[in-house]
Amino acid sequence: MSQNPFARFARWLGLDRNPLRRRCDRVEAVVRLVAVLGAMIAIVAGVILGVREYGVGLRAEAEQSRVRHLVSATLTENVLAPRLSAAGAAVGHAQATWKAPDGTPRTGVIDVSPTKSAGDVVQIWTDGTGAIAQRPQDRETTIVAALTVGTGVPLTTAAFLAMVVVVTRSVNQRRARRAWEAQWTVVEPTWRINGR
Repeated sequence: MSQNPFARFARWLGLDRNPLRRRCDRVEAVVRLVAVLGAMIAIVAGVILGVREYGVGLRAEAEQSRVRHLVSATLTENVLAPRLSAAGAAVGHAQATWKAPDGTPRTGVIDVSPTKSAGDVVQIWTDGTGAIAQRPQDRETTIVAALTVGTGVPLTTAAFLAMVVVVTRSVNQRRARRAWEAQWTVVEPTWRINGR
């Protein structure tokens, strides 16, 4: 048996034209070949989708940076009802005043650190009208989104294809075992007679 890894891989894929392969072995080899080709296609698709997601993220960064503004807000009351944010940090809310990008005074409730009190100045993000907005998307978020898509597609596909290969192998081994047992029940009585 050859120790060449390429020859072993070709044999595993059923590309060695072995005349002793049963039909179930050929089916299993085709499933493995399709799985390998599918994984390769998924890798290419993951790279393409990851690059595309990165481009979408860059455009979102540029657009949000263009229309969102960092402004100073002055708290007009002490922080009320501190709670834990989704990130696990303590956050409260308080009434504040700030100016819209066009200079119009605005008032509203903003999220702030529980350590702040009335009269403190904090930085908040607003849109073009002065309404409170989320922080613009940053480069880290863009990269994480692109990597998630770029690696998620190939990994999910590879996991599914690996499961298909394992299930096919299991079914084929079970069938082969049953066929062998059926043939053995026919041969065993004659073998015992001839063997005495």
